Amino acid sequence: MFKKVCATLAMAGAMSMAHAAPTLIAEGFDNAAALSSAGWIISNAGTPGGLTSPWVQGDGTIFSALSGSNEAYVSSNFNNAPSGGSLASWLITPSFSTANALVLSFWARADILDGYLDQLSFGLLDASGNLSSFVAVDTVTVLGAWTQYSFSIAGLGAGSTARLGILYTGEADAANYVGVDDVSVTVPEPASLALSGVALAGLLGLRRRAKRQAHRGQSAPLAQGETA
Repeated sequence: MFKKVCATLAMAGAMSMAHAAPTLIAEGFDNAAALSSAGWIISNAGTPGGLTSPWVQGDGTIFSALSGSNEAYVSSNFNNAPSGGSLASWLITPSFSTANALVLSFWARADILDGYLDQLSFGLLDASGNLSSFVAVDTVTVLGAWTQYSFSIAGLGAGSTARLGILYTGEADAANYVGVDDVSVTVPEPASLALSGVALAGLLGLRRRAKRQAHRGQSAPLAQGETA
């Protein structure tokens, strides 16, 4: 069942919410210390020996939260792994029903320093939160301003469940500091579902075009945001 969920992943570049959508998860990170008791999974699977916990309360002196108090976000930094190590700091939501179509969203921001970058991978895990079940939707280099990342999944009927996973990744020596705020899982309004369908159709069209041009011995042009 979880593989079927992953097969329905579609990036949604724009979401239109005419009315408030039913919300399954809405976390603003006012109290990071309470996340584990609320069903979140916070885990460091990177090179052992890091000096800091994988996800902690945000530091308002570095930058302020998207909403709430200055510290109302969770943060992670390069010290999650030792020098020469690799980061793998997991922030995983409680499990939620995938019976209905869903929009999954979060905001992220990095503390930008020349020569360093902060990367997040995000996607779905099974209901148990098994790290090996992770199916990534995308890996992004986080910007220096709060930026929203969203994707949608189709509903699979009663009994299906999953978790949203956000992974701080990359080499510790190349990373600095990243924050995550306002994670949400909602049931979209019909207008949002229509846009998600358009996004999926666009992705499939790009894939088919690339295959056709590959058969002709040509290199497929890159869509905006794609890299070779």
